[in-house]
Amino acid sequence: MHNTSVDEDGNYHETLDGMAEFFQEYKDSDYQIVAHATHNNWFDTSHLDAEIGIRSFNNEEYVDYDGLLLVGSKSAHRGEPQEVLDAAVAEGAFVVICHPNQNPELTKAVPGVIPPLLSKEVARELVGAVGVEVYAGCHARRHWDGIGFGLGLATDFWDEELSRGRLLWGFGVDDSHQGYEVNVGWTEILAASDDFETVKAAVKAGSLVASRGMRLLGWEFDGGTLRVEADLPYFRANRTEYRFIGEGGRVLHSEEGAVGQYQLSGDELYVRVEARNADGSILWTQPLLDRARFDMND
Repeated sequence: MHNTSVDEDGNYHETLDGMAEFFQEYKDSDYQIVAHATHNNWFDTSHLDAEIGIRSFNNEEYVDYDGLLLVGSKSAHRGEPQEVLDAAVAEGAFVVICHPNQNPELTKAVPGVIPPLLSKEVARELVGAVGVEVYAGCHARRHWDGIGFGLGLATDFWDEELSRGRLLWGFGVDDSHQGYEVNVGWTEILAASDDFETVKAAVKAGSLVASRGMRLLGWEFDGGTLRVEADLPYFRANRTEYRFIGEGGRVLHSEEGAVGQYQLSGDELYVRVEARNADGSILWTQPLLDRARFDMND
């Protein structure tokens, strides 16, 4: 859902040159959809769909205040964050809050190259975003003149927002800018087809899984017990740590095994699951909600 192709001149100059090779790497990694995101710009990559054999969506990463991914946008957007979000949604896009734990010191170190960040305070007040990047894989791998890009993990922000009754679905992304950052974080969308409107409907319904290496094999809720099964995509380790997480980010239950189960008490605001393998791979399910306590129209 989030990748940007830049040249190697050291100035983060965005280009369509080399985009076919970039998309081919995603295709070779078994991706069905790739969404290129320019910075306050807009490139049409649809001509690569047939050439590569992958569905591409045209995105923009809004960076007047860096922190919004406009998925399926049809033009470049400038302005204040809420205005941009509203305009993108009016075009038919859906909007995801980006990397809320990126290091703000980057902007001070390289002004004019690294844009100012969308603050968490502003992000909390935005209306109409469908989700947040809970994992951005590139951040642990990237630095600028010795300054790290900050935390790619943002489950703290996610739990804060869920705990105040704001529904945001969780996304995993690469935020890749170079080939070595490909395939370190992804979102598996449970959609009937890869056309944009079908994918958007699945996203808005929360039919997706965020991952940095794990695959969801089963998710079942019978009204009392939540049962989850996850493992590595290409090698069944059959030994997964499951953490059932609720309001405030509190771990409600944890266990290890092939399958994880949690018996709900009935007073949980939400329950989400993190599934972890010993090699560091993680999967994040979407929260099971007490819908009466959430604003389902935001």
